[in-house]
Amino acid sequence: MRNSSPLSVQLSGDTIFVMKTVCVFGVFCVLCLPALADTAFPHGTQVAVGASLTGGIHLSAGYYNSEWSDFLRRHFGMRIGFASTNPLKSAIDSAIDSVMRDGIDVGDGVKIDNGQLDAWHVSMLLDYHPFAGAWRITGGYAWGGMQLDSDVFGKIEQAPSQRFYFYLAGDHYYYNGNDFGGIATIDWNFHGPYLGTGFDWRIGCGFGVFIDFGVVFTSRAPHLSLNIPHEQLYIYSKQTQTWAPVTIPTLDNDVGRATHDANRKLSDFRFYPVVKLGFSYNF
Repeated sequence: MRNSSPLSVQLSGDTIFVMKTVCVFGVFCVLCLPALADTAFPHGTQVAVGASLTGGIHLSAGYYNSEWSDFLRRHFGMRIGFASTNPLKSAIDSAIDSVMRDGIDVGDGVKIDNGQLDAWHVSMLLDYHPFAGAWRITGGYAWGGMQLDSDVFGKIEQAPSQRFYFYLAGDHYYYNGNDFGGIATIDWNFHGPYLGTGFDWRIGCGFGVFIDFGVVFTSRAPHLSLNIPHEQLYIYSKQTQTWAPVTIPTLDNDVGRATHDANRKLSDFRFYPVVKLGFSYNF
C-alpha cells in the first residue's frame, strides 16, 4: 500500500502558547500600566481611524472633556467603535499567501495553503481617566466574528497513477487518484464584556494619536471544522474487508471525531485580544 498516512487535525503547542500569551499581555496592560497624566490630552468630540491587529481598519467616535468641573464628567468619557478586515482583505490575504507560499506541512504528506481571513467587531465603551489626562481604563461590551479558511491538501508526486491513502479517525480511506483535498475553517462569532486600557495624545491642530490594548471575555470559543469532498472517496470496511464508496453520514462522523481534539483545546481559549492604534481628530 502506497503513502498510507494518518490524517489528524490538531493545534500545535506553539499556537496555543501564542494565543494565551497575547491574553496575558492584555490583562497585564490593564492592571500594571503606570498612571500617566498628560496635559496635552485632546478633549471634546473625537473621531478616529486606525488599524486593529485583530479587526483590520478601525473607526470610532466618542466624547470626553477633562475641563468639566463636575467629577464624573471630568473623569469619564464614552466611545463606540467598529473594525473590519474588508477594506484590507486583498492585502491581508496576500500576506497570508506569502507565508503559505509553498504550503505549510503539518505532517504525513498533508499541507495547509491559501488562507483567507475575515474579521470584524463592534464595541460600546466607557472610559475612566484617573488623572483627567491621556491615560484611560476602559470597560464595555463588544460583538464580533472571525473566520479563517484554508485549503488542506496532499499529493503523491512519485506515483501519479496510484491511489492516495489516508486515515481519518481510525478509518482507512483512499481517493481514486493521486490528489487529496479539503477545506479547514476556524470560525469565531462572539460577544462579551471588554476590559482594556489605552492612551490619547495631542499632536497639534486638533489631531492626535491613540493606542488601545484589551481583551473581550467571549461568550463562546472558536470552532474548527473540516470539509472533505466525498466524490471519488472510498472507505475500507473491516467487516467485509472490501473497499466501497463512502457514505456522507460515515464521513461526517469521522470528520467530527477527527476535529474533536482540536476543538477541545480551542474551548479553553475564550479571550479575544484587541490591539488598536491610529490617528484622531478632536473638535
